[in-house]
Amino acid sequence: MIILFCVAACEQFYQSLTWGHNNWCMNECLINYAGGFVRRGFFGQLVFTLSEITGIPANLIVIGICLIMLLALIVFFCWKSSGRLPAIIIFSPILLGGPTFQDFLIRKDTVCIVLLIASLLVEKSKSGLWTRNFLINLIGIVAILCHEGFIFYGFAAILAVRYFSARESIYKSLAGFSPMILAFLLSSYFHGNESTAEAINQSLVKLWHHIEPNNGDIYHPSCAIYSLKYNFSNCPWNGYSLLWEVNYHVYTPLAWVGTILLCFIYLLSAIQGDSKNLTLSSGAVEIEKGRFLVILLLQLLSIFPLFVIGWDYGRWIFLWTSSSCALYFLGLNWSHPFLERSTREVIHYYQMIRFPWVPQRWHLLLFGIPLCSWSLFSYLQATPFGYQADYFLKLFSHKSLFETIYPLVKLQG
Repeated sequence: MIILFCVAACEQFYQSLTWGHNNWCMNECLINYAGGFVRRGFFGQLVFTLSEITGIPANLIVIGICLIMLLALIVFFCWKSSGRLPAIIIFSPILLGGPTFQDFLIRKDTVCIVLLIASLLVEKSKSGLWTRNFLINLIGIVAILCHEGFIFYGFAAILAVRYFSARESIYKSLAGFSPMILAFLLSSYFHGNESTAEAINQSLVKLWHHIEPNNGDIYHPSCAIYSLKYNFSNCPWNGYSLLWEVNYHVYTPLAWVGTILLCFIYLLSAIQGDSKNLTLSSGAVEIEKGRFLVILLLQLLSIFPLFVIGWDYGRWIFLWTSSSCALYFLGLNWSHPFLERSTREVIHYYQMIRFPWVPQRWHLLLFGIPLCSWSLFSYLQATPFGYQADYFLKLFSHKSLFETIYPLVKLQG
């Protein structure tokens, strides 16, 4: 799994050198304030400013930052997972393999998870309350201005750590982090429009021409920049639009629910799974599973609005699992009455469940989480082996995995 992960990451960063105007990932990363304050514009404005100062093309700065963020996540998860989760889980599609095997490493998701971890580390530090509030609000505001979705999984995790550790009222905890709430409201209000998209794209025309000199469409906004004109009411790809989708005789919402359940199963089955933990009693392992399950459930509940607002379900699952693992590794105050009671309850119900198969780690080599639009082919392409097959088929035969297999099986959806 580690070999497949490293190869896929290298391939993706290499391919990203040619990503430009028509690529959703690079397009989103370069949203800036050329048309005024707008949601998701902070990261692009920072990159744009660095590019003007250093003379380095903005797309290369984006790639460099995303590479550093990936390495930071690898170091953090490998360090904190020692004796808790095996490496195959970390590098599988359930965790860091999600963006790696689905071409969204060059996106703000890894940046926001690193910012979440930084916020949690500050909250767990011995600094004074005012210092922690200032630093956490600063980091959280940056994350929200990069992508407003941080409010659902990041803010919720920070609030949980503060509430359960300090045992202060929820209102006092909310008041302490009110600047983040204000940043979210501003980002939601200034969601952008067509003129904003035009101004942002115009500021990037020179870069688009440098990346894609033969693209005649660079003067018109596309992908993520074009989508700034949409809001919750007029967005054509809201999550609820998938409720009626059937693909190759598979009911798509059921496939996504099954994907989330499999993430639950393999994450929990791997807890305390390697040789370093053989001295732990079975009761201690069950407690750890119960605690992890509580965090997974709380984070899934917090991030659920993203599943309604947008249909990038693969991204939402990555944000859910990675934020949950970060919160679990850094720890909550498990002596809190609510968490003690919740842990006992989930352990009781978890022990009642009997799976029809024994979860094995090697199964994850055949497990895939599509970025969006679940189908048989997108699932196969999202697996570690399927990603490599798709890459080499495109490289040598100029055909994707879908274009190669579809004529053979003649499936009708």
